[in-house]
Amino acid sequence: MSRYIPNLLTVGRFFMAIGFFVVLAFYDAEEAAGWPVLDIATVIFLVAVCTDMVDGYLARRLGHVTAFGRIADPFVDKIIICGALAYFIGGQFARVGEGGAAENLTGWAPWMVVVVLARELLVTGMRSFSESHKVPFAATLSGKVKMFIQCVAVTWVLVYVGHYAGGANPPAWMVVGRDISIWAATLFTALSGLVYIKRGYHLLRMVPG
Repeated sequence: MSRYIPNLLTVGRFFMAIGFFVVLAFYDAEEAAGWPVLDIATVIFLVAVCTDMVDGYLARRLGHVTAFGRIADPFVDKIIICGALAYFIGGQFARVGEGGAAENLTGWAPWMVVVVLARELLVTGMRSFSESHKVPFAATLSGKVKMFIQCVAVTWVLVYVGHYAGGANPPAWMVVGRDISIWAATLFTALSGLVYIKRGYHLLRMVPG
């Protein structure tokens, strides 16, 4: 039974992702008391991140790395990250600024989200192709680093928007930290995508037809 724990954690993380999105749906930047919603979302997100680390460790420790785990684990990761970014560029994370223009509080630009989505869709397609030809397609170190930085960026934005963005002058270190984490996540996502493209090229040469 214990060998199935990693896969059960992955399934549990999927439902946590759904809960995370449901909570985010209740947030409105125009509401002064929106921080409890984002605090709850942050806790759910961090618990999900912890289960991601635990299920991978247990799968290796128990010697039960399955095709389901190799596919479902990164898939759920992509759902929770890409879903968070989709919410971040939405209208509920924007408020009316000076001059009546809408101001997004998260710092994420739409083109950044496009970069992340494109990379994740590309890698998902490559993984599906690889596994369909019975060739394991486990995550690489660059992919794990990318995921870690993305998690830092999402967490930082949730805390920043929930506790600092509503003030007239948010602390400079929070703003700088937000921007650095966002740019780092975008850059490392793109770079890790290049690593996977190279890997995919070699895969295509291995697979007949």
